Amino acid sequence: MKILMQISLLSTAAVLSACGGGGGGSGGSGGGTSDGGDPVAKNCLISDSADVNWDALENDNLEKLSDYNLFASSCDPTRNAHGGMPYDLNTPLFSDYTSKYRLVFVPDGQSATYKENDVFEFPVGTVITKTFALPADTAYRGYDPETNTETLLETRLLIHRAGGWTALPYVWNEAGTEATYRIQGAQLPATLVHNGAQESFTYSVPDKAQCKQCHSHDDGDTNVFIPIGPKARHLNGDMDYGSGPENQLTHWGSAGILSGLPALDQVDKVPNYHDADAGLISGYSDEQLMAAAKGYLDVNCAHCHGVGGTAAYTGLQLEFWRDYDTEKEKHGVCKGPIAYDQGEMTYDVVPGKADQSILHFRMDTTNPQDSMPRLGRALIHEEGVALVEAWINSLPDESCSSK
Repeated sequence: MKILMQISLLSTAAVLSACGGGGGGSGGSGGGTSDGGDPVAKNCLISDSADVNWDALENDNLEKLSDYNLFASSCDPTRNAHGGMPYDLNTPLFSDYTSKYRLVFVPDGQSATYKENDVFEFPVGTVITKTFALPADTAYRGYDPETNTETLLETRLLIHRAGGWTALPYVWNEAGTEATYRIQGAQLPATLVHNGAQESFTYSVPDKAQCKQCHSHDDGDTNVFIPIGPKARHLNGDMDYGSGPENQLTHWGSAGILSGLPALDQVDKVPNYHDADAGLISGYSDEQLMAAAKGYLDVNCAHCHGVGGTAAYTGLQLEFWRDYDTEKEKHGVCKGPIAYDQGEMTYDVVPGKADQSILHFRMDTTNPQDSMPRLGRALIHEEGVALVEAWINSLPDESCSSK
């Protein structure tokens, strides 16, 4: 089957050096190159040192991603990292059907501290990388610098500096040989095939200010910038590190980058839910639907709609750990929205009636005035909508108007 794929990336040549770009790294890439082969010839910088440029990471916003020397090749931010630990989330956050490749770099001799419900407490110097790649066809995933199966779009760095966390967006050039710092973000025209249908859209790389909308957290005294993915319940699953599947939390503990981990049977776990699982929804029990939907809403919504999040004021708080039976209103059940008027719909969630629920409606539209989340997607996540729809419809039918 011929795979349809087209993506036009905006030029990354114009970088705002006045906003922190520029400079090389002491552990930077060497002079070697490699040819990635057809169909796109590669001129990759191959690192001649495994020494990460920690000084620059702690102090400077460099123009080129490769100048930090986090990866062995300037063409591949998904593997062969210099000390980075790969990780994944049981249920991924949706971002226009892109593939995501995550690594965490923890300074030698230090470790993150386990937190039961919140993101782990990482030491100063920690770097988290998340690379987004666009598949030509979502049925064929996996980044390889020698093929066109996926195209690199952006790599985001989260760096824990002395003054707190900072986010740096890097946009990849069309050849996939280098990513350049883009404080202003980028709008990338893109096309992919999903379930046999071609989708054309604009992929948005958030600017530095927009990152704060999802990563801002009110700790009671002030707003702080924090990571949102590395939480125990999202990492409590297996990954193959080269010798078969192993629990990620256990592996982190054994590697010395996570301290305070309790026995795994004491750790909450978000169920796995990926796009391929949408075909299994009809066979889910009510309990499975509840767990899968809560997990999906947790990873996609709770960083804003949760304690300390920018949308906590709405009363819709969707953390996975929150008990549904005793906090139905926090889950949106028979709760009117705050500062949003959809007209005919009155409640965020109407049990048994997804078609009357604002939560479902806002997930199932791309209208900028209505769609949620407001950042991070231009497409509708069909499989996520199907899960939430099935969950709402599985809730015991009750009248909200009598409450």
